[in-house]
Amino acid sequence: MAGLLLPVVLLVRWYFFDHSFGTLELILWPSSFILTALEGPPDRMAIAIGYAIAISVNVVLYAAMGLLSWLLLKPIAANRHSRP
Repeated sequence: MAGLLLPVVLLVRWYFFDHSFGTLELILWPSSFILTALEGPPDRMAIAIGYAIAISVNVVLYAAMGLLSWLLLKPIAANRHSRP
């Protein structure tokens, strides 16, 4: 959910408050670099596809990080709960 929510919040912040993207945004939304392909005069469909790809890749990255964290922390938590 965070992989979808963060890009939407960042885009709303950019659209309504004219806040530019910087290092923090790149850390929170690592796939936002894909949006650089939209520089120039792309048509509306290319813009929609570019945003869809950037957000989808971010969702996949967040899911992969969550799964990896869970796989690494599950044995630690299980070991901690098994102690008397």
